[in-house]
Amino acid sequence: MDFSYLLRLPSQFEGIRTRLEASVLKAINILPTIQQTNFTDSKFAGYPYLPKTMKYPKDIDGNYLILLAQINFEQCHSFHPFPSRGILQFFISPSLAKYQLTEEIFQHYFKVRYYPNILPEHELVTDFSFLPNFAYSPIRNEMSLRFIYTVEPVSAMDYRLTKYISHSDLNKQLHDGRTLEEHYFEHFLGAEHKIGGYPYFIHQDTRTHSTLLKRYDTLLLQMVSDDEQNIMWGDSGIIKFFINSKKLAQCDFTDIYLQAEQY
Repeated sequence: MDFSYLLRLPSQFEGIRTRLEASVLKAINILPTIQQTNFTDSKFAGYPYLPKTMKYPKDIDGNYLILLAQINFEQCHSFHPFPSRGILQFFISPSLAKYQLTEEIFQHYFKVRYYPNILPEHELVTDFSFLPNFAYSPIRNEMSLRFIYTVEPVSAMDYRLTKYISHSDLNKQLHDGRTLEEHYFEHFLGAEHKIGGYPYFIHQDTRTHSTLLKRYDTLLLQMVSDDEQNIMWGDSGIIKFFINSKKLAQCDFTDIYLQAEQY
């Protein structure tokens, strides 16, 4: 189904509306609020959904991982190829926060877990006193999540931008003396917490010159730094998890590309 008609554009982009509509992807923006959650709720930070038959995840060095995010798909009303049910979790090793730029494919220092069926609470781990007091976590407070469905055109830093807008068009000066590209960066940076849609890169899209990385064509989760929400990745950084769309449709989360960067 074509959702491009939902795309709202500032007036300076009306001349390229058809091209931007062709680029449209569906996305779910995430709005976090500091609040305690239940074990099965969608959340940033806090304690995860963990069946008693499973062990809490550790990194390759044996250190417990930090829960970054948990998405209950029954709460966010997702779209294909994302699951329509189940719980998806994102964990990272505390050691990752030490590096300005992080790229990981092997899940040695992060983990993505998916539970297709949700068990009742009496079958879950509810005592997490075994976890250390993490000296550093990108998210300082447990947060409940609200979800808003949207559509968005290709983001300003995505490698596919010039597939839809030529370099010559981007360099054109508008009536205010600024280029179309400058306006594009102002309106379509893509720097939100989100599921799906287009990513935000601080420096450049790391997939641009890599056939290997281009297979990770779907943004699984993006989290950005936000002082007001007490979310801070390094020095105002951003963390993203990518997946191949076909593997996502199969609910196969074994092959994930994590990319994180700071200013």
